[in-house]
Amino acid sequence: MKAYRTVVSAKGQVVIPAALRKQLGLKQGTPATWCEERGSLKLTPMRERVIDEVVGCLRPTEGEPSMFDELFAERQRERHREDKR
Repeated sequence: MKAYRTVVSAKGQVVIPAALRKQLGLKQGTPATWCEERGSLKLTPMRERVIDEVVGCLRPTEGEPSMFDELFAERQRERHREDKR
């Protein structure tokens, strides 16, 4: 495993070395997640396949309301309760 050196900017930004970007197929705008793992930071690019799988899990089954519809309806109920006060 080859190690690369980078610096954290005043804004908390880091540059991913070009060799790693090329190796991992990272392009401008690629979404990624950070997590702390035993004192180290782990950056995981979110590939389109992963995003499609997550979106697919959120789709309602036929005849059921979507998660958005459920949350929107709940917020409307909360507003109605607040207006009664």
